[in-house]
Amino acid sequence: MTDRSTTAAVRRVLPVAPPLGAAAVPPAARREALGALAELATAADVHLDDPDLFHRPRWRPKLHLRRVAGIEPAQLAEQLAAAAENRSSAGLLAVHSTRAELLEHPGRRPCFTPDALAELHGLLVAGDPNIAAPGGFRRAPMTITWPDGQTFSIATAAGAQLRERIQNWHHWGTRTTAHPLDAAALSMAALLTIHPFPDANGRTARLLGQCDLVAAGLIPGLLLDLDAWVEEHRAEHDTALVAAADGDLTRWGALFARAVTDTARHRTGTLTVHGRLLDAALAQVADDPAAVAVLGRLRAAPAVSAAWLRDRIAHEPQPALDRLRAAGILTDHPRLPGALVHPRLLELLDTPYRPDPARESAEALTGPGSGRRP
Repeated sequence: MTDRSTTAAVRRVLPVAPPLGAAAVPPAARREALGALAELATAADVHLDDPDLFHRPRWRPKLHLRRVAGIEPAQLAEQLAAAAENRSSAGLLAVHSTRAELLEHPGRRPCFTPDALAELHGLLVAGDPNIAAPGGFRRAPMTITWPDGQTFSIATAAGAQLRERIQNWHHWGTRTTAHPLDAAALSMAALLTIHPFPDANGRTARLLGQCDLVAAGLIPGLLLDLDAWVEEHRAEHDTALVAAADGDLTRWGALFARAVTDTARHRTGTLTVHGRLLDAALAQVADDPAAVAVLGRLRAAPAVSAAWLRDRIAHEPQPALDRLRAAGILTDHPRLPGALVHPRLLELLDTPYRPDPARESAEALTGPGSGRRP
């Protein structure tokens, strides 16, 4: 909770430490979120061979100009792209680790140990020019200032106290009896209010929140774009988190459920569009089994290459790839030499959450360049 005994200018934020069976998500919000997740799981089953396909690297929406000053624009773009790929790889490693832990300890909720959490953070921030500090737990006090001037100091001190509270977080995570949606929400709030890292606490907590939903069987993979949702609702998110630190867990639980509901519905819409676009491409080559086999692999990967396809289809892939490129169905990947993509599928995969999924789906079907973000 927030310690109000300090001056009005700075509020100390103590970590959220819920009981093992705590509830945070209001019943109506829980039902809506679970319904949206069930629809998403069905859509993924219909349209995807690999449910992790939509876990895509995201460009950071904001740059710390002081930290990137002096880097040439072309070099900065390369560094940001590489950092985004690192984040994608780290996310997939996290969910694979979650699945492996669930198999190793069935019936126990997976939760990263303190050492594994620090290692994951290091992977998530690797190569990011926005982040000056190395990965791992912070070594200094943390103060956060909002755009409106409100200042918050994180009560958890670096060092032994931080390590102890992360250990408590892990202990709670493996023993909680809360509903899986509540457990994911509360685990995120606890981690964010401990604020264990100098940067990227949010992206780490949101990734682990998705891993919680995967472990609970509520979604088959990392399909939600919680990062973009938070960017659209930053002030509301931060206010709800402070409310949770003050003891109002329901406000935070309701916000978390809404984020899950919105992003699940958004992804269900984009999965449907993805399926339609791929079906349309397959119809163009229906009389060519090799080309059909190549395009079918786009249900499991965002790009294809001859080397990658060779052990995955029953045909020699290069002639089919050449025909698909000549027909304009596939084109060279903009960042991966030797890889080919369906340009509209790749654009759809790379488009982050936006508040109006119906409009986004309609725009994706109208053709290249119509009403999309640059």
